[in-house]
Amino acid sequence: MTNAGNYNEEKTIYGNYGSVFLDDSQVAEATALQAKCKVNKVEVPMCGTNSKKYKTVGWDGSGTITLNKVSSRMMLLMATNLKNGIETVFTMISKVSDPGNGGTERVKMSGVKFDELTLADWGSGKLGSESIPFTFEDFEPLDTIDPSIITSA
Repeated sequence: MTNAGNYNEEKTIYGNYGSVFLDDSQVAEATALQAKCKVNKVEVPMCGTNSKKYKTVGWDGSGTITLNKVSSRMMLLMATNLKNGIETVFTMISKVSDPGNGGTERVKMSGVKFDELTLADWGSGKLGSESIPFTFEDFEPLDTIDPSIITSA
């Protein structure tokens, strides 16, 4: 007997159907995107228990976008501001949908600030790519996939 229950493996999202938009412009050369919220907690001392207790006091948003190197997109978007001490702030939308799943998940991240700008990174026999870490200040789910979809055939 299996523990899979009613889970339908065909509903698993396949990343090839993902896309990224940076300030309403699709980043067609994106090959991967990861964004996470890290929960910030402080320890709350308590008597009468051997376990630590915590209170959530906020969160930090961060992630990484990976691109095939096909243009100077990031340099053009950031270099002038960076040299002049001006912060470059973006809005990013992640979209993933898969025809085998039937659903679409989109999340908008605002206050996106890239942590670094790669000026050169290449080598003989190596395809050019960039992995750029970033932080974000807020997020909003735009479309979600209903959990009941995992049991549909």
